[in-house]
Amino acid sequence: MVTRLPDSSPANAGKILTVALLALLALGIGGTILFQVEKQPEYSPVARGAQLADTAGCFACHGRGDGEKRFNLRQAAPDKWAAKSNPTFWDGDIVKVDELVDWITNGAPAAEAERHKKLLIRMPAYKDRLQPDEIEAIAAWILAEGLKFSAEPAGKSEPATGPAPTGDQLLVSGDQLSRKLGCYQCHGELGQGGVKNPGSFKGYIPGFFGQDFLKLTANGDRSEILHWIDHGRGRAIEAGLTGKMTKKYFEGQATQMPGYRDQLTAPEKELLADFMLLLNKSGPLPAKEIERIVTLLETAASN
Repeated sequence: MVTRLPDSSPANAGKILTVALLALLALGIGGTILFQVEKQPEYSPVARGAQLADTAGCFACHGRGDGEKRFNLRQAAPDKWAAKSNPTFWDGDIVKVDELVDWITNGAPAAEAERHKKLLIRMPAYKDRLQPDEIEAIAAWILAEGLKFSAEPAGKSEPATGPAPTGDQLLVSGDQLSRKLGCYQCHGELGQGGVKNPGSFKGYIPGFFGQDFLKLTANGDRSEILHWIDHGRGRAIEAGLTGKMTKKYFEGQATQMPGYRDQLTAPEKELLADFMLLLNKSGPLPAKEIERIVTLLETAASN
């Protein structure tokens, strides 16, 4: 019996090298594609609406808050004009999606059209410039952002007693605690994201609503969420093959999450975890759901 030795000819060695190089190339291309897919941004309607309001020029006439007055005049008589500042998005107390959509789409609702014509600077109609879903996104942002000015942070927390809140009760309690702790300052109103963070993996601080949150918390694992609350860092996300790269991004980003381990009681941490999981289950909040939540929070505040 004759034993054949492996072909060590230069030609065969060249084939093996070519196959190895092609495999490495494919691996590199696959890794690059995967990296780019993972870096794709994730936006809620609220975060998208904020961007659209900026690009549509809305702030030029309405400003970004009470500190930015915007000049206008209203015709009081044929030869007489009176000073009239343009309102901010939140001066009119509009909390209905349909009303906001009507203003943005048509420049003014039919009932306001004649009065609107007396303004020197009139709001343009965006019906031919923005898609219906884009207009709804702006409405969603206006409603969510308005909570900054209308919602009152909760006072000193009392120890939780009785069963854990669920459903709308959880929405109210979780919102109050999140507002008090400044969670929305970084994660966006109602955890809908959109806050920039230079040096971070995707360039922004994730909200609580989608896949970004699930990837950072081991698919919404409760103990992982509580670890984030305690330490301001992930445990599972910083382990494994990509752990070193993850740590590099966390340590290089401008905004670092604080750890609340010594700032919150155990029931408060559990409440926050429940609230985040509820928002994540709800997904990116559309304008109509934000309208409902705004009404819910206002009712709770008045009781």
